[in-house]
Amino acid sequence: MRYTVLLLMFPVFLTISCEDKGTNPIDQEYVIPESDISYYEDLQPMFNGKCGYGSRCHSADNADNILFFTDKEIFMDYAVSRTGEKLVDLTLHKDNPRLAPLYLIVKEGYAGIERMPPITLGREWLNKNQIDGIEQWISEGAKD
Repeated sequence: MRYTVLLLMFPVFLTISCEDKGTNPIDQEYVIPESDISYYEDLQPMFNGKCGYGSRCHSADNADNILFFTDKEIFMDYAVSRTGEKLVDLTLHKDNPRLAPLYLIVKEGYAGIERMPPITLGREWLNKNQIDGIEQWISEGAKD
């Protein structure tokens, strides 16, 4: 009987634990302002912590990955492998940042790329504040 209850509760627990509402302590380090967002002051530290050296996926420790966050222009110009699109192209995405591959990748996944960072590897997805911050940053012209 106890095992049946545990098995029935597992999907509920999994759903709750995978939904990142910003309560993870690491998220408190990466609160993005509502406007005047800077890549180097606001986004780069979050990307480094959640996707780079903090996760070892997009870091020098992972020789299989070539996407890093040290240079904003190189990061934005990174071509999505399956489409060849830039992560952020201001000529296309400034007026509609929700079409930027970067936004789509962190929001829901894009072009066969699972939503990042991948929870399948034990990572936490970006929370609403962080995703909204990326959208706002793009709409503001992707400032340094």
